[in-house]
Amino acid sequence: MRSLWPREHGAYAQLGAPLLAALLVGAPTRPAIALGAAACLAFLANEPLLVVLGHRGPRLRTTLGPAARRRLAVTVGGSAVLAALGIALAPPNVLALAAFAAVPVCAMLALAWRKSMHSVRGELVAAVALPGAVAPIAVAAGISVSVAATMWLAWSFGYAASVVAVHEILRRQRRRPPGALLAVALLGLAWSTWFAPALVAALPLVAISALVCVRLPPARRVRAVGVALACASVVSVVVAVIASR
Repeated sequence: MRSLWPREHGAYAQLGAPLLAALLVGAPTRPAIALGAAACLAFLANEPLLVVLGHRGPRLRTTLGPAARRRLAVTVGGSAVLAALGIALAPPNVLALAAFAAVPVCAMLALAWRKSMHSVRGELVAAVALPGAVAPIAVAAGISVSVAATMWLAWSFGYAASVVAVHEILRRQRRRPPGALLAVALLGLAWSTWFAPALVAALPLVAISALVCVRLPPARRVRAVGVALACASVVSVVVAVIASR
């Protein structure tokens, strides 16, 4: 039986690492925990939704349709209840930030509807949307709006660099110099952390992505690259927590 858990393994890190960093840098308050649980349930609704819509094929829609509809009802319903509870308990500015963060999330859903999530454009949108879902949680955890927005920018920049690196491996094209561009971006990012320390969280991800683009391993090593990027996400969490002290 095919699993109804999300298949996009990189997306787990794109949501989980910023969420963990926000709760460690801030405080696991009740509204932050409620909003974090809502974000996780909304993420778990992705695969059942795709099955129900038939985007995983007619065979899976037939065999897994009833289970997917039940899973979708539980995850979406639970997410809505927890999000409403978290916003009700959180400071007023959380609602405004949540509305702003919903824009890339809606764009991601629109691309999923058009079956474009695995394109470069779709994965870049996801690299912004998933960390953005954590921005209201960070504010609910006691982090200032400006720092939460900077953390969102850092995680988005880091994961966008990883998207470029992985797709460069799959294309195996050397006509453009993404490795050099990411290296320059890495230097600029390192300089920018002097003014916005929260940006330091992006450094491990951008560094690994730049190295991958420069070395350009064969496509059969893409799984190993994914493991390296997952490890970089863990390092980014540690770096974000240390930088906040």
